[in-house]
Amino acid sequence: MANGVEITPVRSRRDLNAFIRFPWKVYRGDPNWVPPLISERHDRLNPEKNPFFDRAETEFYLAKRGRQIVGTVAAFVDQRSNERLGVNMGGFGFFEVIEDYEVASGLLSAATKKIRDWGMDGFGGPKNFGRSDEPGFLVKGTDMPPALLEAHTPLYYGEFAERFGMKKKSDFYAWRVSLADLGPNLESLPKQILRVFDATAKRGGVVVRNVRMDAWDNELEIARHLFNTTLTHLPDHVPMDQETWGHFAKQMRTFLDPDLALIAEVDDKPVGFLVCFPDINRVLIHLNGRMLPIGWLKMLWYSRRIDVVSFKLFGRLEQYRRRGIDVLLYLRAVREAAAKGYRWLDGSLTSEFNPAVVRLAERLGAERYKHYRMYEMRFGEEEGSG
Repeated sequence: MANGVEITPVRSRRDLNAFIRFPWKVYRGDPNWVPPLISERHDRLNPEKNPFFDRAETEFYLAKRGRQIVGTVAAFVDQRSNERLGVNMGGFGFFEVIEDYEVASGLLSAATKKIRDWGMDGFGGPKNFGRSDEPGFLVKGTDMPPALLEAHTPLYYGEFAERFGMKKKSDFYAWRVSLADLGPNLESLPKQILRVFDATAKRGGVVVRNVRMDAWDNELEIARHLFNTTLTHLPDHVPMDQETWGHFAKQMRTFLDPDLALIAEVDDKPVGFLVCFPDINRVLIHLNGRMLPIGWLKMLWYSRRIDVVSFKLFGRLEQYRRRGIDVLLYLRAVREAAAKGYRWLDGSLTSEFNPAVVRLAERLGAERYKHYRMYEMRFGEEEGSG
């Protein structure tokens, strides 16, 4: 125990409840924080319900000062990810802490020790297990709520990570576009984008269709193949196995609008896909983590008033790069979103190592409104330098 701070592993149901509920203390009074559903957090941290635990080592920690919880962190090793990437790294996530570096240092030190004990060469994060699970600390953009699957963190989290000795690994961005600014018929889109669209449409040979909900399993496998194949150029991409992809899809299917889930085909062969979701965070921000006793009524009320649609999944086979397929998919989705009355388009998250998507966002006139950073530390480097 240092400076009155005690770091203890989660060992009981009571500890787990405290771990899950602690963020309410950090974000009290923050109008842009989206409280997660408490039931969803319990499911995510339950080895019987989350397939991540089948391939991972995990440990959860609480920081206490007296009887008060003042921070949380999870340390883990994703064995499948390490095998696919040929590395020996751990990870950290579910990091929440009051604005006190000594507490943050204690939590990160506990995670460091555990990951060392597991025989790793270092660790990185934050991510709440998977690469798509609220990754990164905010560098910029705390002034508005995050979209679906995005994190919302105080700016001091990144400062604490750097003070501890962690270094930047990669940056991610969220983009947004006002549909009103694009004009009723999207006539305000950049002329170059419209020319590409017109040329691709005239050339023909590309069919863009909606996902077929009555053939869900087949469509799911098509999307998984395209997702795995089209992101191989990203340095940390780990292909999704069927179980993990199915678990993710099961969670997201409730929010899926088939009009905003598109597959591009050439000669009946799927060559690209794009999936947008109504931003359910615009509902969750009003529920305070609970569906009962009146959360269901609030969900029904606010779900009819979602004004943001979020681009989450996109891929196009490399051999079709110059066919304008990405523009066809994006403009079809934008038109559908506009027709459904959405006011904003969110695009997230895009990696700095995916310049094609970054360029497309810029060409569409999107504003980069959130900036996230992932960190890492290799053991042997100086730790806790602050």
